[in-house]
Amino acid sequence: RMVTSDVHVVGIDVGGTKCLGLTVRLRGDDPPEVVDRCQVPSAAGGAAALDAIDAVADELVGRSPGPVTGLGLGLAGFVDRAGVVRTAPNSAGLVDHDLPARLSERLGVPVQADNDANCVAVAAAALLRPRVGHLVAVTLGTGIGGGLVADGRLVRGANGFAGEPGHMVVDPHGPPCPCGRHGCWERYASGSGLGVLAREAATAGRAPALVAAAGSAEDVRGEHVAQLLAAGDPGAAEVYERWADWVALGVANLVVLMDPEVVVLGGGATGGDALVDRVARRVAADPAASAAGRGTAVVGAPGGPDAGAIGAALLTRSGGAAGRA
Repeated sequence: RMVTSDVHVVGIDVGGTKCLGLTVRLRGDDPPEVVDRCQVPSAAGGAAALDAIDAVADELVGRSPGPVTGLGLGLAGFVDRAGVVRTAPNSAGLVDHDLPARLSERLGVPVQADNDANCVAVAAAALLRPRVGHLVAVTLGTGIGGGLVADGRLVRGANGFAGEPGHMVVDPHGPPCPCGRHGCWERYASGSGLGVLAREAATAGRAPALVAAAGSAEDVRGEHVAQLLAAGDPGAAEVYERWADWVALGVANLVVLMDPEVVVLGGGATGGDALVDRVARRVAADPAASAAGRGTAVVGAPGGPDAGAIGAALLTRSGGAAGRA
């Protein structure tokens, strides 16, 4: 049997409120193994985001159990093929900074960067067993991110911007989106969208317990829905089911478009198995998404909250866990 030496790489997931870094050990075809972690608060909307990335990178590279051979970054927004964020409504502090060049010069190691949801897709391609060659990753947070893997390769598009399903319009008469369109999927199906649906229900008098929990209809947030759902409140349950319908609508559209074996749901707003189960049932019942016995599975992101950082670390492998198309 051939002896395979360990390789240590670092992945950093740069979020809107925190910057999570992982040191990952790679050994042949074995699943990636997390051996160290570092997390700091971060506001990706401001200049301090760069300091947070530096702090996490310095900490993990400095105490790695072996030489770090590469570093990967998962960044929110439209990330071009050079790893530069070109537009990001929720991460203005990262836009137009050549973070790979900056960090590579600072640390003396190769640095790759990609969209954070692409990183979740790369992690899923490496961690799912049995392995799959066709998958769609959807991350639900402040907005919605997406990553597409086809024939075992990450689909990046002409500019690197492929896989942004949050800005598919699902209601042209819907609310305005920061992207400039109206009625984008993420206006309804993101964590922010859950809050919008909850405030609508509260204002209409359909969710009195939500109003009581928040203090006023205007102050109702998605977090209140999650708390009261666990307590069995019918108003919260109605809001949550409507939200799950919106999530499932977009997922079913992606199944029709990409014909994946698996759809992976991740991101901070996913909240565990309850949403995954609901979306799986709705997609299985959708006439187009279930046509011809398609049988697409809907699963939570392997690696959970670590998925983005694991995938970022895997960007450093030659071609990545899912090569670039």
